[in-house]
Amino acid sequence: MKTVTLRRALCADRWFQACPEELQTALIRLGRPQRLAHGEPLFRVGDPDHGLFCVLHGAVLASNINPEGKVSVLSQVEPVQWFGEITTLDRGPRQFSVHANGDAEVHCVDGPGLEEWLNAHPLHWRHIGILASAKLRVAMDVLQEAAFLSLEQRILKRLERIASGYGSRVSPQRHVKVPQEVIAQMMGISRQSANKALKSLEESGLIARNYGMVELLTRP
Repeated sequence: MKTVTLRRALCADRWFQACPEELQTALIRLGRPQRLAHGEPLFRVGDPDHGLFCVLHGAVLASNINPEGKVSVLSQVEPVQWFGEITTLDRGPRQFSVHANGDAEVHCVDGPGLEEWLNAHPLHWRHIGILASAKLRVAMDVLQEAAFLSLEQRILKRLERIASGYGSRVSPQRHVKVPQEVIAQMMGISRQSANKALKSLEESGLIARNYGMVELLTRP
């Protein structure tokens, strides 16, 4: 993808759009595209490498699996959302695994190269902190919702977040391509419970379902 085209595409993300032009240029220059087949990992929990990533096409799932084999999906990441900022800040190991949900393409920004550039331009570290803070705000909201909202309300909130790129998209979508099994793994429930809740939302006129696609009928 040409630099001009890539910059235009990336500016559909609120965080990138708000970054100074020289940081935008560095993120593009230090990055390379990586194509992933369905199920192929981008990185695994515990990996020591660091760097930033942005989904260009398709979608990836951030997830973990416990010793008993139960899968917990933290989020479905779609174009043009950024992730990987925690290890960029603390150099710690990856705290979740990321793999492609269908064919995907990811813009991968080299961690050491980015760190060197940021150290030479220290004011821009703040923008990496802003990206991390936005994720923390979402995580805190999810924790509160678990205490205050019904399962149906929590699922609707999660679908709305995916559609809005967890608040990062300049223009939220109305359609979310997410399998029912993934919704169940996100909420920590069985597929039967997820299906029952989705059916309730559909009967209430809040969503419409069709072949793995959910249309949000609420206002964006």
